[in-house]
Amino acid sequence: MDVRVFPFPIHAVLVALPLVLLAGCTDPPDLDSSVDPALEAADYPALVPVDQLLGQSAPDPDADTQTADRLNARAAGLQSRARQLQRSDAIDADTRRRLNSDIETD
Repeated sequence: MDVRVFPFPIHAVLVALPLVLLAGCTDPPDLDSSVDPALEAADYPALVPVDQLLGQSAPDPDADTQTADRLNARAAGLQSRARQLQRSDAIDADTRRRLNSDIETD
């Protein structure tokens, strides 16, 4: 006996197909009558900058300078920490020897 396995139930297709075909035969809704004639005759709205719409003011040049100063100070601190880590020996000699012995070089 040959049993075929479908990836989805065939009865779902048999139910959905007539519904899809029936939906394709309906008339589209009349959207033209839903628009108010006064709105159709109205002028386009004025274009304004997005900052004005969001209520934001012009950028503060002092804030940019403060941000740059903070970033520079953070970068200097990170570089200092990196130099300290490079000077310190975080791995003892025995562990370093074992790690180096496990590295294969061609």
